[in-house]
Amino acid sequence: MKRILAIGILLFIFVTLLHFLYTAFTGGSKESLLAHLFLLMVVPAVFYVLQWITNLIRRE
Repeated sequence: MKRILAIGILLFIFVTLLHFLYTAFTGGSKESLLAHLFLLMVVPAVFYVLQWITNLIRRE
């Protein structure tokens, strides 16, 4: 289960990065680029925090 979720998250990040680069090089709007940057920075951080909290809860 963990491996499938990790692969899914990596695919999501990779596809978002590719779409960000495509949008940047083809002259996309500023809002679209900022949305992609938000996804590339915040979503992995949220998954990391959720994993950290889960490990804290399971230790007890």
